[in-house]
Amino acid sequence: RAWPEPEARPSSESLSKVIQLYNAYLVMETPEGMLVIDQHALHERILFEKIKARIQEGSLEKQQLLIPEPVELSPEQASKALEHRDALRDLGLEIDAFGGSTILVTAFPAIMQKRAPSEILKAVVDHLMTEERAPTREVLLNDLMSLMACHSAVRAGDRLSTEQMLSLIAQRDLADDTHHCPHGRPTALLFTRQELDRQFRRA
Repeated sequence: RAWPEPEARPSSESLSKVIQLYNAYLVMETPEGMLVIDQHALHERILFEKIKARIQEGSLEKQQLLIPEPVELSPEQASKALEHRDALRDLGLEIDAFGGSTILVTAFPAIMQKRAPSEILKAVVDHLMTEERAPTREVLLNDLMSLMACHSAVRAGDRLSTEQMLSLIAQRDLADDTHHCPHGRPTALLFTRQELDRQFRRA
């Protein structure tokens, strides 16, 4: 997975109070109450903001393939991919026509290096094919950034090391908007101390 380097860390006291449940949620104590974090949704938001910032700076890293990888698509899919070739290049995904409905992947975003280039292209094409009308360039870039973040983020079911949990939590404080993932799902739910006391009839 693509793990961002934390620029800050939670306090040592809070670190000892973080646990992972069901390989999907991180639970930690805060002054307000018990915070339950969706590890995939939070990591997706962090990566989305990082990708967006790097594109704006013109510094999104890409992995150049020494031997381009041919990907067989349907004629409609190949046409759609080539139609948006310039926008895909902005995201580090570079493609060329190879003949028929075969597309060559010549470079792909380095942040997605854990995935095969063919898998990345097919995921992008599947998304493009769901659009009823051609999206604006801004909408297309936003959608593809969300897709890249989603496919690069840790998933529910991934066991995280203590270091990975701490890195994720530290990045939560540094991102501009970590309340929701790019698709609108909440990244965390807070159960206040008052709510817990009330449920256990301590209030």
